[in-house]
Amino acid sequence: MQRPEYGSLVAVVATDEAERARARSAVASVDEEAVRLRTAVKSRDGFFTTFFISPYSRYIARWCARRGFTPNQVTTASLITALVAAGCAATGTRGGYIAAGALLLLSFVLDCTDGQLARYSLQYSTMGAWLDATFDRAKEYAYYAGLALGAARGGDDVWALALGAMVLQTCRHVVDFSFNEANHDAESNTSPTAALSDKLDSVGWTVWARRMIVLPIGERWAMIAVLTAVTTPRIVFYALLVGCALAALYTTAGRVLRSLTRRGAAHRPGGPGPRRPRRQRTAGPGRGRGVRERRTPPPAVRTAGDQPSSAARPSSPPRPSRPTAARGPWPRPCCTP
Repeated sequence: MQRPEYGSLVAVVATDEAERARARSAVASVDEEAVRLRTAVKSRDGFFTTFFISPYSRYIARWCARRGFTPNQVTTASLITALVAAGCAATGTRGGYIAAGALLLLSFVLDCTDGQLARYSLQYSTMGAWLDATFDRAKEYAYYAGLALGAARGGDDVWALALGAMVLQTCRHVVDFSFNEANHDAESNTSPTAALSDKLDSVGWTVWARRMIVLPIGERWAMIAVLTAVTTPRIVFYALLVGCALAALYTTAGRVLRSLTRRGAAHRPGGPGPRRPRRQRTAGPGRGRGVRERRTPPPAVRTAGDQPSSAARPSSPPRPSRPTAARGPWPRPCCTP
């Protein structure tokens, strides 16, 4: 019997009164609130999110839950905050850039809070996941446009760089979603790349380095916010294009190597179905030289005497036996002409 991992939770099947008392005492000693706060945070997240956002965003999620806020409302608040940040960047002033960087980080904090609120209060929904993914793209691209507008106010045309950043990020997201969709039902990977990744997982610092090199949304937005506050929009886009290009090369190379030896499931929903049964040639009465070609029905619809049942071929009536002296799987006729 397979038993799940309970962590700090307690599950006991008591067989006597003493064991029941110990189980009750163990259950009472569990701090459920601490468990809910801990499980509200993703177990696998980026470096910046894990060490600079989640330590306090989980408490914001609890505050929102106690006041009746829903995850979708927090997601919408994150979108509004990012749009205000884009407006500040569009002013083209140093004070506007500093405010834009601070508001972009606040928007990311709310972006983390909505998922933690959903896990804390168990308010999962497909609509919420779709809004979160869609709003993330809208927030980032609106901020790029705000930076380009601010640079144009100062006489620096960076619209080509902004458009290139949007195209690059769109390509990355398309590749990410298509790869995950193509491999959601794949079997275990035995490629050397997967084996090397498993070995590196045993070394703590390599895990964080590999999570940072792909430039996830936390690291990316932190870099954009800091560079916006202390440099110019042109430098922001240069750094963004170089970092995202290197991340795209790294992830694409790894996925290609992993896909070379990855095996998919035998039958995917919506894909081609199982092969039709092969034909067998069996001796018996029929056309030609007493040999006919027929399909072998599945064992579940076979009947005694190897007679195909009506469930196997409901659309065609059974063919009458042809008189012959040869013995076959059909009964011999009672008389001859």
